[in-house]
Amino acid sequence: MRFAVLLALAVAGCASRWGDVHAPKTVVADEAGGAVTVNHGARLQIPLVNDPAGVYEWRRVEPQILRIVAEGPADAEGQYFTPVRSGDEKLRLEYRPVSGQGAAQRAVSYDITVPEVGTFSGMWDAITRPFARSPK
Repeated sequence: MRFAVLLALAVAGCASRWGDVHAPKTVVADEAGGAVTVNHGARLQIPLVNDPAGVYEWRRVEPQILRIVAEGPADAEGQYFTPVRSGDEKLRLEYRPVSGQGAAQRAVSYDITVPEVGTFSGMWDAITRPFARSPK
């Protein structure tokens, strides 16, 4: 019985020390915008905070064809996105009045790249990288 209790405590300690190894990797974008690469199976955090009074909110202005999709409403840490298609897109967000009336107070753009994934592409790169020749 004591062994079972000690084993349970040891496992619990490991879980809290290293966190969830199966959780998606989070790529944090710069608040000022710019280029970001997010792989399939990861998620993108854009740390743009909403107005606590609820007068303004961040709105997606473009694109129409989505490579990344919002995971829900923004929270205190910003907005999270998940890649759904490979390719490149320009994500443009504007900080606008919730009422929809009035000009944007701020705008930010991100050049998002979601790399193509194939069944063996990552494995093939890992195998062949050590044997790659440098240009002469």
